[in-house]
Amino acid sequence: IMSFSSYANLQTALADQLARSDLTTQIPDFITLFEADANRELFRHRLTETITTLTPSGGTVALPSDYLGWRRVTWTGNPLGDLEYVHPAMLRGYYSTTPTGTPRMFSIEGSNLLVRPLDDTALEFDYFAKPAALSSSLGWLMTNHPDCYFSGSLEQAYLWIKDTDQAAPWA
Repeated sequence: IMSFSSYANLQTALADQLARSDLTTQIPDFITLFEADANRELFRHRLTETITTLTPSGGTVALPSDYLGWRRVTWTGNPLGDLEYVHPAMLRGYYSTTPTGTPRMFSIEGSNLLVRPLDDTALEFDYFAKPAALSSSLGWLMTNHPDCYFSGSLEQAYLWIKDTDQAAPWA
């Protein structure tokens, strides 16, 4: 298995394998396309699970920028309690006014998490996080499975040039 110590090393190895100088500027795109595909596959995989603290204001708090999907929302007041997820329309239906109190429900609307009744107590947010792009840091996937990046990026390259016969072995 190849070992890549940087994003640049991976790009060089891909260029060498492709042996086409006309694709050099597209190589970062092939890596990005692989990452998007991998994120769909890794979603709900334990290695992407993250726990953070969110503190709502007026019952609303922004989701983390790397958010892919939630697992659990726990109100950290006394006593601790997991909140029930409801569709945004149901949350508005149950709480047409905005009473304050101990939250029982949450919903996600756009890039915000909403809790009802309104409360500003911290929440423990257990969620699936999107791994950082390789162009910004060497993440756990690249560190532990560089072959995935190499093969997946080559698959994307061959799909891009419409050579499905070459793409198939790299899939």
